[in-house]
Amino acid sequence: MSFVGGGGGQDVHKFVEALQADFKTLSLETKKKYPQIKEACEEAISKLCTAGSSQQNSVYYTVNQILYPLVQGCETKDLKIIKFCLGMMQRLITQQVVDQKGALYITNALWTLMENNIEEVKVLQTVTLLLTTNTVVHGDTLAKALVLCFRLHYTKNPTIVNTAGATIRQLVSLVFERVYLEKDSVPSLQQQQQQPNSSSNSPVEAEGGAAAAGQDVQTFASDAFLLFQDLVQLVNAEQPYWLVGMTEMTRTFGLELLEAVLTNFSAVFHESNDFRLLLKERVCALVIKLFSPNVKHRQLPAANNGTAPVPAEKPYFPISMRLLRLVAILIQKYHTILVTECEIFLSLIIKFLDPDKPAWQRALAVEVIHKLVTRSSLIAFFCKSYDLKNHATNIVHDMIAAMGSFVRYSLINASVMLNGQQNGGVLGVQPTSSLSTLSGNNQCGFSFRGAYLPLVATYAPGVSKAVYLEMLDKLDAPNIPDSYGISVGHAILLDMTRSIGGVIQRTPELHPTHNTAIITEEEHQPLCLQLVNSSWSGLLSAFIPLVETSMDEATTENILKAMQNYAALCGMLEQLQPRDAFIMAMCRASFPPHYAMSIFANATQTDGDVRCHTRSGSQDLSSQFLNNCTPDDFRPQIVAVGTPLPSASLPHSVMQAPVMLTNKNLQCMRAILFLAHNNGGILGTSWHMVLQTLQHLVWILGLKPSTGGSLQAMPKPAVEANVGIQTAVMADLPVLSQMLSQLFESSQYLDDVALHHLIDALCKLSHEAMELAYANREPSLFAVAKLLETGLVNMPRINVLWRPLTNHLLEVCQHRHIRMREWGVEAITYLVKSALQFKHKTPLKENMELQTMLLSPLSELSTVLHADVRQRQLDCVLQILNTAGEILSFGWPAIIEIIGAVNEHHGEPLIRTAFQCLQLVITDFLTVMPWRCLPLCVSTAAKFGSQTQELNISLTAIGLMWNISDFFNQNQDKLMSTQLQDVAILPEFPGTVKMPQFDKLWMCLYAKLGELCVDLRPAVRKSAGQTLFSTISAHGSLLNPPTWQALVWQVLFPLLDNVRALSSSASNEKVDASGNILIHHSRNTAQKQWAETQVLTLSGVCRVFNTKRELLQMLGDFERAWSLILEFIQNAALSKNGEVSLAALKSLQEIMYHNTTTERGGGSSLKDPQSAQEQDEEIWTIAWNIWLSIGMESTKMSTTKAQPQQPSSNGGSNGSQDSQEDFYIPSQAFLTALIQIFPAIFHHIQAKFSSTDFDKFCTVLTNAVCIPVQTDAVPYIMSTVSDTLLTPLHDGILDCMELIQKEATKTESNISQLIPAIFRQLLIFSKFACAPPTFQQNVEHKYAKSASGHYANNASVEVVSMNYIPFGEKSISICVKLYQTTATEESVVHEQILHDIVKAVRTPLAMKYKCLSSSTWKLAISSLISVLHTGLKVARAKPQHFASLWDDLADTLDKFLFPASVCTIEDRGLEEIVLDETIDCHVIELLRDEVLPHAHEMPHQFIMQIVVLLNKGSIHSASDTNICYESDWKLREIFAKTCFETLLQFSLLEDHHATNNNRINANLLPAGAAGAGGKDFAGRLAVTALLHRFQEVLKRFNDDERQSGKCPLPRFRLSEISFVLKAIATLVVSMKKAPASKVNKPAWDQLIGLYPYLVDCTTTTSPEVSRSLREALLQYTDLLQAPRLCGATTNDNSIQSNGQE
Repeated sequence: MSFVGGGGGQDVHKFVEALQADFKTLSLETKKKYPQIKEACEEAISKLCTAGSSQQNSVYYTVNQILYPLVQGCETKDLKIIKFCLGMMQRLITQQVVDQKGALYITNALWTLMENNIEEVKVLQTVTLLLTTNTVVHGDTLAKALVLCFRLHYTKNPTIVNTAGATIRQLVSLVFERVYLEKDSVPSLQQQQQQPNSSSNSPVEAEGGAAAAGQDVQTFASDAFLLFQDLVQLVNAEQPYWLVGMTEMTRTFGLELLEAVLTNFSAVFHESNDFRLLLKERVCALVIKLFSPNVKHRQLPAANNGTAPVPAEKPYFPISMRLLRLVAILIQKYHTILVTECEIFLSLIIKFLDPDKPAWQRALAVEVIHKLVTRSSLIAFFCKSYDLKNHATNIVHDMIAAMGSFVRYSLINASVMLNGQQNGGVLGVQPTSSLSTLSGNNQCGFSFRGAYLPLVATYAPGVSKAVYLEMLDKLDAPNIPDSYGISVGHAILLDMTRSIGGVIQRTPELHPTHNTAIITEEEHQPLCLQLVNSSWSGLLSAFIPLVETSMDEATTENILKAMQNYAALCGMLEQLQPRDAFIMAMCRASFPPHYAMSIFANATQTDGDVRCHTRSGSQDLSSQFLNNCTPDDFRPQIVAVGTPLPSASLPHSVMQAPVMLTNKNLQCMRAILFLAHNNGGILGTSWHMVLQTLQHLVWILGLKPSTGGSLQAMPKPAVEANVGIQTAVMADLPVLSQMLSQLFESSQYLDDVALHHLIDALCKLSHEAMELAYANREPSLFAVAKLLETGLVNMPRINVLWRPLTNHLLEVCQHRHIRMREWGVEAITYLVKSALQFKHKTPLKENMELQTMLLSPLSELSTVLHADVRQRQLDCVLQILNTAGEILSFGWPAIIEIIGAVNEHHGEPLIRTAFQCLQLVITDFLTVMPWRCLPLCVSTAAKFGSQTQELNISLTAIGLMWNISDFFNQNQDKLMSTQLQDVAILPEFPGTVKMPQFDKLWMCLYAKLGELCVDLRPAVRKSAGQTLFSTISAHGSLLNPPTWQALVWQVLFPLLDNVRALSSSASNEKVDASGNILIHHSRNTAQKQWAETQVLTLSGVCRVFNTKRELLQMLGDFERAWSLILEFIQNAALSKNGEVSLAALKSLQEIMYHNTTTERGGGSSLKDPQSAQEQDEEIWTIAWNIWLSIGMESTKMSTTKAQPQQPSSNGGSNGSQDSQEDFYIPSQAFLTALIQIFPAIFHHIQAKFSSTDFDKFCTVLTNAVCIPVQTDAVPYIMSTVSDTLLTPLHDGILDCMELIQKEATKTESNISQLIPAIFRQLLIFSKFACAPPTFQQNVEHKYAKSASGHYANNASVEVVSMNYIPFGEKSISICVKLYQTTATEESVVHEQILHDIVKAVRTPLAMKYKCLSSSTWKLAISSLISVLHTGLKVARAKPQHFASLWDDLADTLDKFLFPASVCTIEDRGLEEIVLDETIDCHVIELLRDEVLPHAHEMPHQFIMQIVVLLNKGSIHSASDTNICYESDWKLREIFAKTCFETLLQFSLLEDHHATNNNRINANLLPAGAAGAGGKDFAGRLAVTALLHRFQEVLKRFNDDERQSGKCPLPRFRLSEISFVLKAIATLVVSMKKAPASKVNKPAWDQLIGLYPYLVDCTTTTSPEVSRSLREALLQYTDLLQAPRLCGATTNDNSIQSNGQE
């Protein structure tokens, strides 16, 4: 031992000095009474002096001498001295200068003091110091010191007792601590030696200390061993071996010491065999022996505290309690080395729980068990060591079962006691509080049948807190509250569950001990399974009643948590039965008992298993709990009342009553939710149970599904008065709903198998709901909603669950209950939409399989017959297109098929939605669509075109087809380059070899449009037709030439054929168009509507034919096609419908007028020119024949079809349709068109145009002209009769004539022989100017016979006489022009065309003012003048061909110049009349210039007629006997003058050409009057007549003027007299010039005879007359002198005249 002090000698010196001082003091105290002590002190002082002076002799070596006086002092019994000595001893001890010997001295001294009961406390202090300062004391000295303390412990003074007790505890610990020190000392000493030695004064000291320590190595363990052995001996009431001198020892203290050692020094026992043996053989035997009174003792049920018969050995609380504490330590710390012993201990403790044991004993046992179960390693060890072994006790099982029974017993006992009290039970029983005594239900605890057990102890999870085990100061058993047992018991069960979880999940303990048994991996699995097997039934049998009876939320929550965790553990270990039993228990707890019984009636089997696992007597207990809770227990807690969910297993009685839910039910629901949420993966088949429970609760609480599958609280209808939910719960509902949703959200963390379990369970639930819904009960939509929710959260692995999920939902969609269906389809559509929008790992766009899979349920909805489902399906498609259209690469076929799956029997809204989808697809998505979908698009669009529900949709669909065609066109390169493998989707077109796919695509489109063109609705037909032809014309050029053949023969011709067939069979009954704005009155029969279609298709096909003529000609069967199309045109043209026929002609016109120059070039590139020529001829011959037949048929106004018909009762509507068509007048437009086509054909056929052809052509023309105009067509023709414009028809006819004439008059024309025929035809036309064809009478006549009732009201069809005048006139003009060019042609001469012309114009000329239009006769006369100018030359040249002409010509002129019709100024006005006169003059001039000069070359008769005519003209007014006052005299003044002059010229003028003269004379002679001798008779006759007339006029004028007095004569009289005067002047001049032979004597006489009259006229007041008179009188001057020749006569005359004057 080394001195304890600071650094070096100085401290030692101080200490020595202090010691010396102390000794001095002691010697002074003892010098009187105790001299021997004084001496010893002095000796000690001297020793100290020497020690202090030399370093070598340290205090340590002299200590024993120093101690001597002190020991002596202790023996003196003088308290002061003793105290002083003890103080010095303590100082020496603390300075560590006492060695073993010194320690023995000191111990002996203290022993003496102890025996003498002096200064006990100081003594204990000193012992403590001696033992604790260092390890000098050991072995027997140590034993003595300990015994000393024990002896002091049993003195009377409580202070000393307590101090001694504390000292003993300290020292016992010290002894065991030294064992540890012994282990650690060697290495620590070595360390000390390595460091610089600073703590000891000298190396010697240090070495000595080390040596001392070294010698004591073995002793500490033996001290501990001996001490422990003796403690056991003492407790066992036997003699100690080592602690010699013990007088007494209490068991309680001994047990406490044993407990302390075992608690704190378990390592010593674990590491040393001797100690272990001691423990096993002595301690355990001791415990078991001491236990026996407890085990044997029974507390009889009847007994109470006062009257119990005391058995031989009654358990003693302090010992029992300490024993149990010891057992707890042994089990906790030494279970690994005391396996068997622990089994015994545990069995004993479990027995302590029996109901017949005293309450305190049970309470202690419960506390011990609580200590044990909080440690999972212990539970694992018990299970491994006992339950898993074949022949061992099932400790874990028994412990848990006992706890279960204990808990249930506590509850039942409480209720029995309560009922005992209430029934006036025995006094003295501790009162059990009843529920009624509670202020409210916010207490913590349990209540059963009215008895209330409050929670008197609460524990943190995993922490045990003993109460009664800590009552070390109590000698009597304490009173245990009734509810203490259940309070701890329920904590034990919770901790047990937690520990089992710890074992199974291998969670490390919070405070692990070093002696825990290690469990290997191999052992773990069987261990876990055994744990569950041992524990589940017991736990369940306790948890069920605890949940049932617990009163506050926290407690219930803890129990439910434990159940959840346990169920989860079972699931992890795949222990299905326990898992399902626990889940079932929770599920049942969610409902009122009777309701739970009904719902889970089919689950009894698992329940039975629960029971057979529990220990005897427990099954009836748990069933008691299930069945014996009266509603009264729950009344205060009811928070929700709802209607029961209809289900197959519910009896009727349960169905009728409302379901009342308590707070606890909802709490259980939350627990189930929580379990499923956190441990969904292990639920497996029990999902069904969980979901079924949730479904019932959701239903009762009135949560209904909303979008996305989450559930929302719906306000309940007020009608159900007994249904209500507290506001607190109402606020909680959204939370519940949220939890429900989270539960299904968490399904995304489940593995695939677990997920399938969940979905199977939902499907099963849903099936049950469907079954019920068939019975027309309101179904629960929980399962469907949650299937949807599950699908939505599992999008990342949608392929795992898609099929089972959607297959079930599809079944739901077919359910006949509308709510089921609604939700089924909601779920499917929502899922599909979400799945398409979800960002999948491989993008959806590239994942064909996934796309197809996702869309397949949507497609399958198409098979569902319910319209509401289809509507939702289509709405979904629409949304998909709007949101995810661009992703659908592979899904398009499905989408389009869905859209196209709509058919006629679906309603309009459905079709409308589908169509919106289609519109979207076609407008936005054609570009992203794969090739193979395009034909589908086309056929789908066509399908919508043909649906009859909604016309607008049909029309728009056709518009979409146009869009598609545009798309094809814009993307042609892309489409042509893509080749499709799967050709099956494109239709076959027979007859074309290897049609390119792109062409097939077009053909699909065209074929579909073609089908729509014969739809039953006119608007659709129209739209389709327009689209078809627009498309062909816009995009047809993209087709390969061979495809055109297919197009023509497989689309267009069949279309025409169908239209023709359907048109002919269409009805002509009126359609009621009142409500339909779309139907014009002109389309009010089906026939009329078909007519429009006919027009459209025919014109369309013709247009195609035209534009693609070159291409079609390159193909083989052009002629066949040509004939066919012309046939169609002919058929249409002959239709009785004006619109159709007109359109047909327009088409024909287009075809005929097609530019053919290119075509020939195109044709010849393929064939040799000759065959091309032949083909051309053939084609045009066909065309000509078709034209002819159309012309003939249409203009033939016959009634071939009309059969006389019996009048039918209903107005003939049932008669054959033929009769209705009989009376048909082709329209002007039709005829015009027909005629206008001819030039185009003629252009091609002129080479072969024969006269028979021309005759037929003329027939057509004539017929066409004769066809009357219906009144409604008048505006088309012209405005008024006076208008001189031609109608289009007439224009056309004349154009044709001009065309033919033009060709015929060409040089070397091959049709020149037609010219006469042309003339004749034109002349026929010209006659119409005066005599329009009279058709009306004809019509009436014709139809009078055949109109047999059908036409009774319609026999005379209204027609107007058309304006033929311009037409006739134009014909005349053409004729004239033609004649002027062809007069000399042989054929014209031979055919006597001139004569024909004269005959033709005779009519208008003869009618003159009676003509319908004055222009006619004016034109006729000018034409005649023109023709004669030309023709007379020819006639003179070839007189033999013109013999018949002259009479007609003279007659014509006569009738014209002196018409039967008179015209007055009132009729026509002066200017017109003057103009007419001029025309007359022109005629006379013609005679003057063309006839009279050549009189000798013309027949005498004719010349004579002309002279008569001229004469008549010149004397016309005079000879007019009935000249009225306003006669037309003046109006013909110039005419008369002209006639007169011509006559004069003809008769008087001398012709210088003798020959000519002679010839005239020769001609004239025969023309003279009979018996006339002179050749100039005609001339002389003329002069005489004139003079006679002049005289008459003058005479009359003079008379009238005289009578009129001052009043002037009318202007025309003045004009007349003026003319006569001028004529006289002229005649005088002429007669003077004339050769004598021509003027005879009487003529001169007559002339001179006029003179007096002339003179009379001089009185006139009219200047005009005066001027004329002057001229006349002047001419007489020459007569006043005799003429040079025959002067006599002249003189005579003069004289005569003078005389007369």
